[in-house]
Amino acid sequence: MSALPAEPVRAGLLARFRQDAFWYRQRGAVLSFAVLAAMLALVAAVVPGTFYSATNLSNLAGQLAPLFLVSLGQTFVLLGAGFDLSVGAVISLSSAILTLDLADPVKIPLAFAAAATVGLVNGWGCVHLRVHPIIMTLATSSIVQGLALILLPTPGGAAPGLLVQLASGTFMGLPAGFYWIVAGTAAAIWLVHGTTYGVRLYATGQNPQAAWMSGIEAPRIRILTYVISSLMAALAGAYLTGRLASGDPNVGSALGLDSVLGAALGGTLLSGGVGGPIGTIAGVLIIGVLNNGLNLAGVSPYYQFVVKGSMLVLAVSLFRRKEAGL
Repeated sequence: MSALPAEPVRAGLLARFRQDAFWYRQRGAVLSFAVLAAMLALVAAVVPGTFYSATNLSNLAGQLAPLFLVSLGQTFVLLGAGFDLSVGAVISLSSAILTLDLADPVKIPLAFAAAATVGLVNGWGCVHLRVHPIIMTLATSSIVQGLALILLPTPGGAAPGLLVQLASGTFMGLPAGFYWIVAGTAAAIWLVHGTTYGVRLYATGQNPQAAWMSGIEAPRIRILTYVISSLMAALAGAYLTGRLASGDPNVGSALGLDSVLGAALGGTLLSGGVGGPIGTIAGVLIIGVLNNGLNLAGVSPYYQFVVKGSMLVLAVSLFRRKEAGL
């Protein structure tokens, strides 16, 4: 590839990507929040007095915290025009590592280091080996899930005491899961919308080749999205392990596709470059409110799979790029 432009030229190009682009890239989030508002009103009408009870909302926050974290990580990958199917297995591997017979100061960093390694492998394979993201992350998902089962064949073990304290109980009247959601969301929004990395990520997702020619190191940006995704999955695994107070080698199996659905429902394009964590907030809440409302209404959970699949198709068809680079 040709040499990168000089720094002043690069700065000017990045300023062009940043200018008047924030609300344009969040256009899908507006519709997502409108859908969320309508769904909240509908659920409240169907199950009056039950959905908005303190007990139900507290349980909902605890249930949604891991999905929030992993969906925020998935958002980074999708913004970079990638796709990560390995996040569910990374959650399971993290849970298995966190219940190993090791000292807490050893196994907690080890879980996140393992997750970062998976992200690096995914990014390197997709960017430098040019393996399609779905194939690459599906392969690593199989490998990582196997490692999780080798380390912890059956659910059990003891979670680190620190995680149990941080993931359970309440603080100032709010459940612990609420604070995990706020912390993860704030970090994701800052990284995407408050740093130069976020500007470069949008540019890379819109057109990686054009971004490279504009002076943006697109390969490194894309690899880093997979690392962030895996680290957020490990954080979700840490929360689940602390909340359960034990490990489970299959605890993340249901969160892989749901993380894509949460980001897509929030207006993040699967083709990259449009969307962001703000919309993902609405997307995850839509999933949570829908599942919770169906459960409260006594609808069989099997119908939730049908609804989720239909919602993913609908989201992809509604939120699609109409012009190249937009």
